[in-house]
Amino acid sequence: MTIIILHGLFGNKNSLLQLGYLLKQKINYPIILLDLRNHGQSTNNMDMRYSTMAHDVVETLNFLNINQKVILIGYSMGGKVAMYLTTLLKNIIYKIIILDIAPITYVFSLKNIFLSFKKIHDMNITTKIQAYNIMKLYITDHYTINILLDMFNNGHWEFNWFFIQQQYRNISGWNLIYPWLGKIMFLKGKQSNYIKLEYYKTIFKQFPYAIIYNINAGHFMHITHTYDVLQQILIFLEQ
Repeated sequence: MTIIILHGLFGNKNSLLQLGYLLKQKINYPIILLDLRNHGQSTNNMDMRYSTMAHDVVETLNFLNINQKVILIGYSMGGKVAMYLTTLLKNIIYKIIILDIAPITYVFSLKNIFLSFKKIHDMNITTKIQAYNIMKLYITDHYTINILLDMFNNGHWEFNWFFIQQQYRNISGWNLIYPWLGKIMFLKGKQSNYIKLEYYKTIFKQFPYAIIYNINAGHFMHITHTYDVLQQILIFLEQ
């Protein structure tokens, strides 16, 4: 059994490193954290369809000779990649844990975030303080700014914001997939609007045996409520 952890938009493999570390203390399985394309050390590519990103994961597993049972943990965008993998790896997926994302098309706008990235680029900003002062003109949530700035070092973002901007329609979108009858748990942030009650019908249409559990947190539950997330994952894996 191998655990694969997939990060969210504007993150990288280190974004869920703390959760992976805590899991490793409790479960004696190999744990692999991946950089999805256009993030971290992975290659840059204009195609960010979920079918393509899921195939990236399959290719990585094949390269690592992982052909036994896997547990997928995906946060936000990484959760959508994990859900799409049920169309490619249905015979080896043991369980899936999805952190605060639903298999739907979202209409969230990240226009101000991308505007701040462009301004930082155009002004050739190199320090986090300078970047923060620009981003606060576009983004009202200072916690979000600080999360993003974790990925800004020496004047460079650890993701390709330009390609991501061009592909945001694919990232926010979703095409319905054939129902997967395996075991999957959705962790919903109570203070988040990523998994609304009206999305439940669509979730169960694609994942008939899904479990949905509320975490008293916002969208960044893996950071703010790491131990609560860990506890629910451990309970789900023991069932």
